[in-house]
Amino acid sequence: MKKILIKLIPYLVVFLLINIICYKTSDFFKQENKYLDRIETTINSQSEIIFLGDSHVETIKLLELSDNIGNLAFGGDGINEMYIKILTMIENNKSLEYVFIATEPQIFNNTLSSNSTFLNKYLFQIDNELNIYNKSKLNLLTERVPLLNDSYLKFVLNKIYSNFKPESTDLKKSWVDYTSLERIEIATKTGKIDHSSIMSNEKYLKTYKQIVEICKSKKIKVIGIRFPVNSNYLNQCKKNDLIKVDSFIKELKLYKHLDYSNRMKDPKYFHDEDHLNKKGVKKLSEIIYSDSGIKLTN
Repeated sequence: MKKILIKLIPYLVVFLLINIICYKTSDFFKQENKYLDRIETTINSQSEIIFLGDSHVETIKLLELSDNIGNLAFGGDGINEMYIKILTMIENNKSLEYVFIATEPQIFNNTLSSNSTFLNKYLFQIDNELNIYNKSKLNLLTERVPLLNDSYLKFVLNKIYSNFKPESTDLKKSWVDYTSLERIEIATKTGKIDHSSIMSNEKYLKTYKQIVEICKSKKIKVIGIRFPVNSNYLNQCKKNDLIKVDSFIKELKLYKHLDYSNRMKDPKYFHDEDHLNKKGVKKLSEIIYSDSGIKLTN
């Protein structure tokens, strides 16, 4: 037994070194640091208002946000991540008064987010009643090891795959520089991908309801919000699916629901087919202030 252990030592050392290198150099863990920093900043500032959602809502980072506003929206986040974040805020932030929550159709697709692994440290701290990730404490610990982390390994494989794809020269173009036909083609393609399997996951719907119920139980006002997108992007959501989403949101009886999906048409306000640029976010912040009385900037 002792001889076997001695023979294994070099392999264990190599395994350890590879994991250290991965952890120190990978963009995945740099992303994790950015993700966690945003949560900790919001906790430390005891933000009275927070935003939850995916990359659409995340674009408010382009503003110089008021000190009382926390941007917890992050690209790739889904309903599960929003749930863990609201539990974390309620546990650590007693100043919370308003929650802006994404109500866009693509939030209700059946995609599983790789961001879940970034939230492991908070799963030790909160009462995750729904146990949405179904992770044991051993899972939470082993996922700190890059080569044992499924999300990290998928990230690496996707990056390898993308390196072999031909680079598009159009990626550097501003949205306004595309022709009208090009914008339609791009928006349609992305919209078809993002709006598949809408409202098909009952667990996600239960979790979303729980987010709202938890906030209401703490006297926190929930404001639903849909950010402006290109109309050809949104039109890829089937009419019946959109009706289902709207009906679901209506049943939640939110404090307010701000639907700005088609509020902006001019390409100058967009970074791409479904994200605002700085000019667009600034204009939207003025509209939000007019409709809700909540000022996002200093």
